[in-house]
Amino acid sequence: MEFIKKQYEKLVLGVVLLAVAGLAIFLVLSVSQVRTDLENALQALAGAKQKPMVPENLETNLTQTAFKRVTSRTPTVLAAQDHYTFNPVTWVRGASGRLEPSKPRANTGASGLAYVGAHDLVLEIAFEQVAGTPDAPRYQFSVRRDYEKTVNARRALVESVAVGSDNKDQLFRLVEIQGPKDAPTNFVCELISTRESFQLTKGKSFRRTQGYAADLRYEADRRDFPQKRVGESITLSGAVYKIVAIEKEELVVSAPNSVRTTVAR
Repeated sequence: MEFIKKQYEKLVLGVVLLAVAGLAIFLVLSVSQVRTDLENALQALAGAKQKPMVPENLETNLTQTAFKRVTSRTPTVLAAQDHYTFNPVTWVRGASGRLEPSKPRANTGASGLAYVGAHDLVLEIAFEQVAGTPDAPRYQFSVRRDYEKTVNARRALVESVAVGSDNKDQLFRLVEIQGPKDAPTNFVCELISTRESFQLTKGKSFRRTQGYAADLRYEADRRDFPQKRVGESITLSGAVYKIVAIEKEELVVSAPNSVRTTVAR
């Protein structure tokens, strides 16, 4: 008993060391066994026949709706009357006293302009009478220029022309007369600016369209703009638009921001 009492601590320490050594040996053997089991399992999986994958059924109302929403393209409208990015909403006070949004009317601005009718702006030349002397006769013609910008320039004027005369201030040249000198029946003429030949008969004038004036209607303000010409301005819902071109079937107006709009008849 004395021996055990003296060696008690050493005996306990020896037992603990033996237990630790046994546990270490057990762990080494266990790791080796687990590794072997894993390798066998992997080999079994690699050699096994794999089952084909079955796709999930996505044909449900929810998925179809989501698919249509993703694939369908919604057009982006940046300039329409109902798009408020560039056409902000105006808030007005209604009859009840509450503030309510007021959408812009579809017939305002250039989109509400109607091309009602066109008027020919003509160059008209007509024979009036014989002037001068029997030896050197001159022939008087009335000339009307509807296409000129100013009112004074549109008034009919009388030009006195001799056969073969060539003056830079003349509108046309008298090339030849047919019939007696003092009572001609026909005139062969030529426009100096374009070298275009034309004939005048006594009692029948020469007419050529040089442009157009337009009759316009703006229903938003219930206004008519009769016989407007190129270069003139019109006011549409408080904005000033300028007419930049007029043809027989369409015209072009320019907005204050220089955006041009074509209006057809």
